[in-house]
Amino acid sequence: MPSGTGGMTPHGRDDLSTGTDGMSSRAREAASPDLSFGTPGSLSPRVAVLGVLALIALVHVPLLGFQFVYDDGWTLVANGFLRAPADLALLFSPEAIARHVPDAFRPGLVVFDLLGYQLIGLSSGLHHALSIALHLGVCAVLVRWLRVLGAPFDLALGTAALFGLLAIHAEAVAVVSYREDLLAALLGLAAALAASRRRLALAAFLSLGACSMKLSAGAIPALWLLAEGLSPWRPRPPVTHLLRGALALALGVAAVIAYTFALYGALDPYGAGNLRVFSHRVGLGPVLAASLPIHLGYLQQILVPLGLSPEYTDRAAGLREPAVLLAGAALLALAGYGLACARRRPLVALAILGAFALALPTSNLFPMPNMRADRFMYLPSVPVCLGLAALLLTAGRWLSRHVPEDMRLFARVAPLAAVVVVQGSVRVATAAVYRDNSHLWGVAHVRAPDSARALAVLGELVLRNVPADAPREDKALAFARAEAHCRNAERHDPRYELPQLCFARLAAAREDWPEAYRRYQAALAVSPDRNAGIFAGLAEVSLDLPATSETTRTDLARRHLAEGLASYPYSPELHATAGRIFHRLADPEQATLHYQRSLALAPERPEALLANIELLLDLGRPTAATELLLHEKTAWLAADPDDRTALVARHRDALRLFEPSSILSADPVGVLAHEP
Repeated sequence: MPSGTGGMTPHGRDDLSTGTDGMSSRAREAASPDLSFGTPGSLSPRVAVLGVLALIALVHVPLLGFQFVYDDGWTLVANGFLRAPADLALLFSPEAIARHVPDAFRPGLVVFDLLGYQLIGLSSGLHHALSIALHLGVCAVLVRWLRVLGAPFDLALGTAALFGLLAIHAEAVAVVSYREDLLAALLGLAAALAASRRRLALAAFLSLGACSMKLSAGAIPALWLLAEGLSPWRPRPPVTHLLRGALALALGVAAVIAYTFALYGALDPYGAGNLRVFSHRVGLGPVLAASLPIHLGYLQQILVPLGLSPEYTDRAAGLREPAVLLAGAALLALAGYGLACARRRPLVALAILGAFALALPTSNLFPMPNMRADRFMYLPSVPVCLGLAALLLTAGRWLSRHVPEDMRLFARVAPLAAVVVVQGSVRVATAAVYRDNSHLWGVAHVRAPDSARALAVLGELVLRNVPADAPREDKALAFARAEAHCRNAERHDPRYELPQLCFARLAAAREDWPEAYRRYQAALAVSPDRNAGIFAGLAEVSLDLPATSETTRTDLARRHLAEGLASYPYSPELHATAGRIFHRLADPEQATLHYQRSLALAPERPEALLANIELLLDLGRPTAATELLLHEKTAWLAADPDDRTALVARHRDALRLFEPSSILSADPVGVLAHEP
């Protein structure tokens, strides 16, 4: 790479005389762009950074209208633990595992989500705004750290602009539950910045915070050592500084690893028998072989943003396959070139070796439920963006020497600006995939047609979108479509719980209770966790099993409820199901208890409220029903209008006995009017 951005001559770094600021006169001259920031009459660096951040924010504005998708339902919408701040202390004990607190092995993320929920509730727009703010924070900290390392301002700003609009980051920013990557990057880069400033206690604390969000930040010490040790823009610091900084950053990593081991008794939080981890099915060797083309593909997707997808299918591979051999040779050659550049071209070495180091945690050496995902490249793309920005600025300097003088300023930034515009345009189109679950999984199926997960989820979405009052022929057609998705999902992965759940819910919709019960049992047999919905399904279906005595049905329902509630006490779905079952079993005290608990764990979800109101009306207590409705007015208005109308129609006579204007004031759209 030419000398300009990297601060090096083609002859090596040893022949450069450095001044008191740590840069050689030749490097300083080469690093000073025509667009001189901070000089009289020029744009100030602070305004330039704010301008770039504003541009990045503007590109992300459409995200504010997106819904919750992917794991947002599990980690945020239906995560009752976030509504129980008094129980926060148990997060740091084995009870968190026993009670299946989502993401318990990422305690910092759970605390962040709990605080976020307490502040902004379940507003999808506000949560997306928070993700955008975190992404902007990562870009701002990246600029600051590069400047502390001695990087020229145009390089630091160009790197942040490229990183901020890189197309492969669409998934990480557009999906609320994936802000773990944003938080890990933000705190990890802040830790590196603190270590470079020799604030070691702060660096250790921030490193701890980063790894508590996602352990992939555990590679930050390696990146920091490369950046400080290679020192592309200033003299290499003393070895004692490198050792102290690396130790401070490593302390945070070690603390989270120790926490994980104490919680799980192992370093693998997913468990050795977890069938969602593909290496547990086929062995580590075939997975690592398949990872070589995956990581070469990541590099292609970063440089040329084609092939980005919300879903990838896990695959095994053999070391002798041509694609594996070619990918391995290419990655080995790239790593070798990075090592060879360590002395003469340290910026090149930092870009290459830094990317390898940061990609290590998601290289499938360690168990992961997904072998590949675009979001895995959020942090590893930092050094790639640095190297690419340096290359594009170098190209701009070359171009500026071959154009008229009045065009030189434009020519210097033209290559970088062109790439940023292309990446940002693809970023907008890619992010649109994540606007809602129906669109997301439709695209996922097209991009990964053999994905059992995409097929099973599509089947359930078909069932969920069938109106209750749809004609019989329309229902039969929808059920047939859902069954096709379920069958294809099972064919692609018979040992995965989602196809079995798809079949179970299809059978329940068809009122084939024995088949539904059998499929729920099959799902539970292969599912390692997230089983609250399975227990709820088993309990509810048990009460309708034909050719079974009432005593047996009741015992089965109670047993499945007890097992589920013991393992998933923070599940609002399970408590709502328990309320419905005890309602059917004529146990209003228990029904009320579970309805109230469900509403406390998910106050925005109206199902438990509607059921509790119906219970009170069945008990002849319309006054209590109305008081509850007024107290939970927001949840009532969030309910489906058809469900509200049906409830009122069923209890028209009871409500006519108690018809104060306060009822109608709780229902401005007139759903409580007593017309059939």
